[in-house]
Amino acid sequence: MADYETGYKKPPKHSQFKPGNHANPHGRRGKKQPPTAAEIFNEVMNQCAEYREGGKVKRAPRIELLIKRWGAAALKGDVGAAANLLRLREKFEKLPGVTPILIPMTERDMDAA
Repeated sequence: MADYETGYKKPPKHSQFKPGNHANPHGRRGKKQPPTAAEIFNEVMNQCAEYREGGKVKRAPRIELLIKRWGAAALKGDVGAAANLLRLREKFEKLPGVTPILIPMTERDMDAA
């Protein structure tokens, strides 16, 4: 050990990197990209919000509450709400992954519900 002096910026030989060893093989983590407007919109609309129904507090995604509100307004005669619902329905019909699920029910099932 007399031939090598340890100290500031001189680590002991046994703790130095061995040949072929890379200290950080994957590199630094890249900078996180800021979210796009569509990602922000989806995040906000999919967050749950509380509402009251029949005296009980319930939670549902904001998009669901918005569609319910438009539906209620359209039934009361609001033409703008009806137009929004139709536009939204048209968009969802174009998306192949978003389809309603039909569950066949017998009269016995309906009586139980």
